[in-house]
Order: sequence, then structure tokens, then C-alpha cells
Amino acid sequence: MNIGIVHGFVGGGGGTEKTLLSIIESLKEKNHKITLYTFSKPSILINGIKIKSILPFSLSLFGLYQRYSEKNIIKKAEKNDIIIQTSGGLTEPPDLTKHLIVYCHSDFQNELEKNITKYKGLWAIYYKPYLEFSKNFEKMIKNKKIHLITNSEFTHNSIKSKYKKNSSIIYPPVDLSEFKNDFPPKKQQIITVSRFSQEKNLEFALTVIKNIDTEYYLVGNTKTKSNELYFNKILSKINGQKNSSKINLLKNITRNEVIQNLKNSKIYFHSSPETFGISIIEAIAANCIPIVPNDSAHKETVPYEQLRYTPDDVPDATKKLTEALSGKFDYILESLNESIMQYDKKNFKKKFIKYLETEFSIKP
Repeated sequence: MNIGIVHGFVGGGGGTEKTLLSIIESLKEKNHKITLYTFSKPSILINGIKIKSILPFSLSLFGLYQRYSEKNIIKKAEKNDIIIQTSGGLTEPPDLTKHLIVYCHSDFQNELEKNITKYKGLWAIYYKPYLEFSKNFEKMIKNKKIHLITNSEFTHNSIKSKYKKNSSIIYPPVDLSEFKNDFPPKKQQIITVSRFSQEKNLEFALTVIKNIDTEYYLVGNTKTKSNELYFNKILSKINGQKNSSKINLLKNITRNEVIQNLKNSKIYFHSSPETFGISIIEAIAANCIPIVPNDSAHKETVPYEQLRYTPDDVPDATKKLTEALSGKFDYILESLNESIMQYDKKNFKKKFIKYLETEFSIKP
């Protein structure tokens, strides 16, 4: 069967891209013919499929318009038997004649509630089409040809409450096989793995860490200009901060280095709400004790209240991290490792293919 996949910008990394690549992998294994439609040329290599891009080169700027362009890209994909949008962003499909499956990485509220009207001058012109588009979103999402897959029960419930639209839950793929072997002795250190982006609330993490006398590793990527700007903001906050000599800021390191740093660390610290949070599952697979906010999908991925702190509460987060370093929660690790097996990449691929076969009778 001919399947079109729409993902405006490919090369930014993160959970959305891991989901895209796993979907492509699962479809290839079933011998489907796949065409990936993007705005700019992917900056990563994807073999074995057709790729059609509006721009013949990779562009890490103007991410908003690359996402906004997906409404036109979807139209180009309509010659396929079915269309899958994997970026999970806002979409405005024009007069759909084919079914559109949207993998939702969020409930869209961060984008819909953004105060776009605050911008002036050229920025106001830049954001104006997006503002008009977002006003129509609630009506568009109710289109019967749009089918939603959500990345957690948290996202599912939020979308159902806000838009009265049902969805199927398929947790994102985590390649647990990367963490199976060669565990070195744990060091008394804390790690955070995150994209360098404003919504990740990394300033809070640094505020907490300055109260704890231990090594801290903040690991992330800067695939876009906005990521780089935020990285510099974090760097300036660290300079001169208490315990700054123990804060290790690692940018754009290799995947193997990320995994090794997770395996070395005793504690994983997360500072923002998440609609799923792949890095948290990876940290558990690396035998880290996760300390996360007591909100969002963290209640699913870290199902132990004693490992969750009151969001943005510095004393509570500091207390939980200190207790974790002392070994107080070590007894939970075995149960945590059992709980994350449901998120394994192999399960994702099986569930995704079963969803296509059950809901749309899609066969190879």
C-alpha cells in the first residue's frame, strides 16, 4: 500500500523524530511503499523510502512556517492511500479526500494559547497567518477524516476534554536494547537530558542543583537557532553560580556519550511537565532513579509518588534529590525497570501496525 508521511522539519531530534523513524521502520518491515513529505530536505539520512521536499536543502530556521506549511504538504500527499502526520503539530488539511492519521505528541495547548498578538512590526506579519490558522483549529480537529493517536493517557484525556475528540493511545518508541549491557558502578552524580529549549524549565533545575554538593550533568542538543540562544542563556546563568565548577554542560555529544553518561549517573532529574518524556524512560533503563515533577504524564511513566516532587518547588525537589542520592529509593529500581517494558520500541511497532490493520484494513 502507498503511504504518505508528513513531517515538515526533519533533523531536530527529540521524541517526535524517534517516533517518525520507528513508524517508517515498521512500515518498511511490512513492505509498504512510503513517501516522506517535508518542507526542507531532512538533515539526517533516511534510506529505503522516497523523500519529497519543497526546498532542496535543509533549513533549521523558520520552524513555525515549516510546521504551518504542512497543510499544503498534506495536499501533495493525497495521492497516497492514506496519510500519516508524525510531527503532531497544528494542521489545516484542505478538503481531505483521504484519511489523515495524526500522531499527537501534545494536546496542542502550548501552540493555541501562545500570545501571538503581543508581537509587533515584522514579527506580527510573521505570526499573522499562524494566528488566523489557530483560531480555526478547534473546528478542523473535529473533521471525521482526521484520526488521532496520542502518546499517553494524559494527552488522550486532555484532548478528549478540550475537543470532545477520541484518540487511540500508542506510547512512543524507546529503544531499550541500547541499555542492556555493560553497567559501570554508579557515581554520586545527577543528570538531566533535554533539548535546550525554553519550555524545558532548565533554569529551575540549575536553581535546585546549586543547593546540592554533587556533580551535575546537563546534556542536550542545539539543532536550531532558538536552541542555541537558549543554551547561551543557560551558560550565562551557570557562570558565577554556586557550585558552578560541578555543573557539566554538554552540548551535541554523540548518542554513545549520552548513554554512557546516563549509565554513570545515579539520579535522573527532570524539571518540566511532559506529555510522555522518552529521556525519562531511557534514564530508568540505564538504572537511574528518576526524580520528576508530580504532574502531566510523569504520573504514568514514574508510577511512584515518592519519586515525584511538587512542580517548581525548590525545597521539595532538593529534598527528593538528596534522598535519592542517599540510596533511599534504590529498592524501587527493579519495579521501575519492569514497568518500562511496555514502552519498548518493539511494542510500539507492533501496536502501530495493528492499529493500521484494525482501523483501516491496511495490509502490505
